[in-house]
Amino acid sequence: MALADTPRDQQPDAHALERVLIELLALEREIVELNYVRRSDSLERAREAVQRLAAVGSPEGILARAAEELGSSSQFDRVLISEVGDGVLRPRAIWSGDDPVGAGRALQELRGRPIALEYPLIEDEVAARQRVSLVDVRRSRSRAAPRLAEVLGWSAYAVAPLAVHGTTMGLVHADTTAGGRPLDDLDAEVAASFAEGLSGVFERAVLRETLGLHRRELQSAVQWMSGRLGQLAAEASDWTPESSGSPLTDALTPRELEVLRLLARGLTNQAIADELVVREGTVKYHVKNILRKLGATSRADAVSRYARARSGET
Repeated sequence: MALADTPRDQQPDAHALERVLIELLALEREIVELNYVRRSDSLERAREAVQRLAAVGSPEGILARAAEELGSSSQFDRVLISEVGDGVLRPRAIWSGDDPVGAGRALQELRGRPIALEYPLIEDEVAARQRVSLVDVRRSRSRAAPRLAEVLGWSAYAVAPLAVHGTTMGLVHADTTAGGRPLDDLDAEVAASFAEGLSGVFERAVLRETLGLHRRELQSAVQWMSGRLGQLAAEASDWTPESSGSPLTDALTPRELEVLRLLARGLTNQAIADELVVREGTVKYHVKNILRKLGATSRADAVSRYARARSGET
């Protein structure tokens, strides 16, 4: 029956229709605002979790804390952090909001048998393409990692790559199975945002650790050189200009012996000139003759050769 054929007293009131429409529009705006707030809040919490990890410092400590930071800062029920290397996935840390003891047992079981990353596993695709994925275990069938689904009881999960310098070094898994809430696009966005931030934090931590190692090695080398030069200077402090009968000693003039003694003390050409009350050019001339007569390649080499000669070394 057409609206025009409906009795007038049964036709919908125009004002009532308008009120319904207004209410529907208000409800739509409210839903949009709630989704916006949920998205902003979720991503902000993920960023704050990454910032807390940055304060940890060491790469090992960051990986150990990562699962807990994401889990406690999101709506995920469980979070698994795994390393990727040599074509296998090695579970590293797990967090569970409702069953930490059971999660710990599951982690030990997973660690006992690393998972091979190969076709057709979705994890292999995520590691290769470095893109987040939402996985429905039943629909994906064999593509979802069977061992992870079996041990953790997953029905669905999000998985995101941890990439450093273009290479996937790990994966982040997260699910909401315990709470029964279905995963959505925001869960994938949160996982991807956290994984990206974690990758950057981990990369900087590795760089700091590497630079620190190199710095310590350099400091050790400098200390050794400083100690050796100090030893040479101490040996040279007792030198006298007169000849000792050594072939090297006999090759140098008394003035050259005096210049060499001052070289051993670490003095510059100008400082030696001031000490001997001569011109710097004269000192340079003596240094040149010393290097030539001793067959030395540098000032330090000349001091070292003369020290060995004084101690009777060949």
